[in-house]
Formats: sequence, C-alpha cells, structure tokens
Amino acid sequence: MTTSGHTTVADRAANAPLRVMFVHAPDPVYSNTQTYGAIFMPVWAYTLAAHIPDDLGVELMLHDTRVQKVDDIPEADIYLFSGINQDAPFMERIRGQLKTRFPKARSIVGGPLAWSFDQAGTLDRFANFDHVFIGDGEACIAQLIQDVRDGQPMEHLIKSPGRFEIAKAKPMHRGLMDATISRYYGAVIEVSRGCPFLCEFCDIRIMDDNNRPHNKNADLIVEELDHLCSLGVSQILFACDNFIGEPRWAEMVIDKILDWKARTGHTPSLYTWLTINLNNHPELMDKMRRAGFDMLFIGIESFSKNSLLETAKVQNSSTELTQVVREIQSRGFIIVGGLIFGFDSDDEDCFDITLKGLTDAALLSGDPSLLTALPGTPLYRRMKLSGRLRDVRFGLGGYKYQTNIRYLLPRRTMIDGYKHFVDVFTDGAYQYERLKAFFDLQAEGHHVPIEGQGFGNTGLFLKMVFKNWRALLQLTQRLTRFSLNPKRVYYALKGFGMAFSRRKQVPNWFGYFQFWLFAWTNAALKYLNLSDADFDIESVPEGFDIHDILPKDYGSTAAEPIPAGKIKAQLRSTTAQLESVIERKTAVG
Repeated sequence: MTTSGHTTVADRAANAPLRVMFVHAPDPVYSNTQTYGAIFMPVWAYTLAAHIPDDLGVELMLHDTRVQKVDDIPEADIYLFSGINQDAPFMERIRGQLKTRFPKARSIVGGPLAWSFDQAGTLDRFANFDHVFIGDGEACIAQLIQDVRDGQPMEHLIKSPGRFEIAKAKPMHRGLMDATISRYYGAVIEVSRGCPFLCEFCDIRIMDDNNRPHNKNADLIVEELDHLCSLGVSQILFACDNFIGEPRWAEMVIDKILDWKARTGHTPSLYTWLTINLNNHPELMDKMRRAGFDMLFIGIESFSKNSLLETAKVQNSSTELTQVVREIQSRGFIIVGGLIFGFDSDDEDCFDITLKGLTDAALLSGDPSLLTALPGTPLYRRMKLSGRLRDVRFGLGGYKYQTNIRYLLPRRTMIDGYKHFVDVFTDGAYQYERLKAFFDLQAEGHHVPIEGQGFGNTGLFLKMVFKNWRALLQLTQRLTRFSLNPKRVYYALKGFGMAFSRRKQVPNWFGYFQFWLFAWTNAALKYLNLSDADFDIESVPEGFDIHDILPKDYGSTAAEPIPAGKIKAQLRSTTAQLESVIERKTAVG
C-alpha cells in the first residue's frame, strides 16, 4: 500500500530544518514496576540518530515519556517510535494524540515489537501508523528521512534488506547524548548482537543470522565508555544478547577496558547479559571484576534439569547449576537470575524447588516470570500446533501476569504455587538466609574487589527518584509498607549487622547489602496483596490429550534461518524430554 496525501517538507519554508522526534514511550505500568525510578537512557534513539547524516538538514529531538509529559511533546515533521510488545497500546495512544495535534506529521514505528508482531501476523495493530519498519534501522534511517523530506512515495510496511553489520556501527549521537544524559540513572552501550545457544522459548536464535555473535569494534566500545565517563556517568549497561557468545572477543574488550582504566583513572560500574558458561573462563571472570563488572544477568530459567532439557538449555543442564552459580558469584558478581515457571516438565513442586535453588545458589535476586510463547520461536510453533495458544493482547488490563499459552499444570495450582513462592520469598528469615549465604561465598578466597561504588548507587538513585513524582510515590509506598512489618524490619537490621561485620573481608559490603534490600523491598511492593485477579492465565482443558504436547508436525515445520544441525539438536533435546513427560503422565493416568 502506498502512502499518499501527506504534506511534505517541500511545503515548508525552504530553509527550515526537518524536525525528527524520537519518542521513547514504554508502558508506564511495566516501566515503573521494572525500574523503580532507576531509569536508563533509550539507546535506540542515540544509535539511530548517529546514522542520520548532518547534511540532511535535520533537527534531532528526543522525548522520553518516563521523565517528560506526553502533552509536552513538541511539533515535529517525523515521530519515530520503538519499544517492546507491551508498549504497543501506550504508543498507539500517544500516536493518536500527536495526530490530533499535528495532523501533517508522519509517524513511523519500528524496533523489537514491530518485528515480533510481524512474526505473529498482528501488524494490523499498527494500521494507524503512517509507516511500519521491520528490521535493523541503522542502514535505512537516512533514506527513510530523505524520502519523507523529498515527498517520495513510501510503502506502509517497509522492511530492511538485511541485518546491519554492527562492526560498522558509528559512535552514538554526541549532541543528543550530551543534551539528555543527565536525565538518567545510567547509560547503555550496545556491544554485540546474537547468541549461539538454542533455547526453545527464545526469539534471539530465530532472527536472521542471529544464532551467532555479531560484535561491535572493541575500540569503539572503549570510546563510548570514555565519552560517557567524561559526562559524569558511572553506571553503564553493556546491552547484548550474550556478552560471551564469543569469549575471545569478550576478553579482548575487557583487556582494552583495563588499559583504558589504567590510563584515565575512570572506574565505571558495569552490568551485562551473558550465559552460565562464563564459569568455564576463570581468568576472564577475574578480569571482568577488575574492569568493573558488578552485576550479571544470567538466564537460570529453572533448577529442574528436566525443564532445562525441555527448552534445550544445554549450557545449564550439563552442569550442577547451583554450584556453578556459586562459583561465579564467589568472585563478587551479583547474578540477577532469570527464572521461569510453566514448563511442561514442571510439577507442583517447581515452586519449592526454585525457593531451595535460590538459597543453595546464594542468589540475592529471584523474581520469576511465567512461560510465554514469543512469536516466531519453536515454542510458539509448538503451542500453535497443539492448540494451546491464547489470543492475549499484552499490556491491556491490570494484570501482573498475563500469558499466551495454556499450561499443563492446573490454573489453580499455578496461582496457589506462585502465591506460596511469594509468601516464602518475601519472608525475612528466608531473605536473611540468602544474604548470609552470599557473604559466606565471598570468604572462600575467590573474591575480586571492584573499584567505584558498584552498579547500585543509593545517592544517585535517590537523586533520580526525587525528579520523578511517580518514583517518589513508589519509594514512599515501598518504605511504608515494608516498615509496617516488624519481622521484615528485624531481619533487615540483622542483615545490615551481618554485612557490616564482614566489611574487612568484603570491601563492597554495603553495595551487596543495598542490592539485597532493594530487591527484597521491590518484591514486597510488587507482590503486596497478590490475588487471583492479578493472573490472566489458563491451563489445558479437561480431557486434553497429553500426547499433544509434542505435535506430530513439530519437527517437520522447523525452519529457522540457522544451521540445520542446530535445529536438529534443539529438536532432539526438546522431543526426548517431552516424550519422557508423556510416558510419565500416561503411566500415572
């Protein structure tokens, strides 16, 4: 379909610059409950802005609805949107308001949610946007803007001709960054794309040529670090799908950061995403600590080997998971563990298994989600083939949990089990036990101190919170509700005393204590008065044939753009485990 009838830039004054506005508009409910006031810069805007040439005569602007009012978005010629799936309703609302106020402006939506909706066949949700862009935008953004400026005919749906080679990335837009970075708790540097692993539920592997690492130039990463530190930024997130997807590249990056730190004296605190096989690289772990890596996100998913085999999480299932987590954390890392309930292999005891696993692994975090089938993934295909997909409009309604698959475990079991998990997880004695276990780990002799305050900075966090009335209200609610429970207050004070007593062994003792308390109070706030009404979930209907968890066409319909051998490896693992589930449940039945 060709877009027509728009007023073009040719209708404007000849010397007027084209005004391009990046609109960062995450769903407010999701955003507030995920960050609690510690918001990070929208890296997508700075990245795309860097690929818009100066000679296009463009005035670039950024409006972030987390820190600026929607009604204050100024007039522009082009409004660019990006986000994740649950952001769609909020972005559509803003698009509608802007269309009413500035009817001549163009609206373009892209990013992860556009790709995901394309996979799901639900792009009609973006019918009111002037254009929908699918794919990496770096190589196409300049032409898109030029076509708008020149009044060229443009399709409603525009797809990138291929993946952007991140090794050719440009430095993030300095002007936009310098003008806006002070709004944020921390910065983001995208360092790589792609992951070589095969998790059934993950949509990273199915993106074109994304089942392998694509890495940014190490010198550019250090250049970005240097500029951010010169602006006073000390909390920096390395965004990627798997930082150690290519361990030799990761070590090269770390070596360059260590050299840069020695030259400049900067001591940023770093956070990134990676996989559990980091434990295979002890020297790299030590270097990462010295480079400033304080926190790591690792997909633990489950402490049940059967559930890990089901999703082909081979890097986790081939190890003694709790011991490996302990070994990584013994260096001083805080592992923020991703956890999931709802695998077909899960039994009623999965909630207690997770609670025990968190304690045994000495994890300070632990905020599970419920299994969701992301469009395009093998899990999505399996659920669709077996008739287990639900038509859920993510982001609508007041649910804490809303998923699009029907679980094998009964709905009542899922809800009661989750509530039980919450009750135990937020209990003071349970929280204290995990904090003490973490500090005991640091006494084993592997701890590597970091310079700087760590990724959690109370002073900076409070400074950000007092700029955002929603975050301030949330902080007030957090402290009030937490303090009304005498048992929690007792264990919080006991935790502080224990952590303080370890200050000589663990130089960053307060950083660990504040992360533990922050995560605990987050959970107490998030799960307050958790009720059945917070769950929009379903289970398979009565009489469901257990054989249908493994549809006969599951293997023959696998067609991801990855090597055939890798597709077969995931199918072997998932199929074998689901067959064992069928055998076990058939025998019981």
